Amino acid sequence: MKRKFCSLVLFVVAFSASADISGRIVRVLDGDTVEILEPGDRLTRVRLAGIDAPEKSQPFGQRSRQELSSMVAQRPVTVTGSETDRYGRLLGTLWLGMTDMNAEQIRKGLAWAYRYHGKPVRPDYAVLEAEARSQSAGLWSEPGQTEPWRWRSLHQNEQKTDKN
Repeated sequence: MKRKFCSLVLFVVAFSASADISGRIVRVLDGDTVEILEPGDRLTRVRLAGIDAPEKSQPFGQRSRQELSSMVAQRPVTVTGSETDRYGRLLGTLWLGMTDMNAEQIRKGLAWAYRYHGKPVRPDYAVLEAEARSQSAGLWSEPGQTEPWRWRSLHQNEQKTDKN
């Protein structure tokens, strides 16, 4: 009951503080990026804010994408958010009904709480990450997982070579 009330409060606050879009998920690119088809056939790429899912070639990367896809593909959703990242993606919270899907990815152990200069941008997501760790959920079931931001840094040259 308490979790549902907190979700409702977060939902109301998120809607009152930012722009929102609604549509249907037509593509899940990875565990933290989706494409939404809005009314009028407008396609919007969305980066789930406050989380960082494993890269596709990282352990649990495909599972993270598949799990998100199984929850939201072809479903009507709403995204709250008004900022875009350097790639032009809308940064936002993905809502399936009243469920924060960004939080679900963390709760299932399929994403990290995103950190900026070592501090979580969403402290509530950091709490969910700690709970997932303590329950050995998802990627936390195997020791020694590398955070996506570190993994990208370690594999920069490989990614550039793959693109050439």
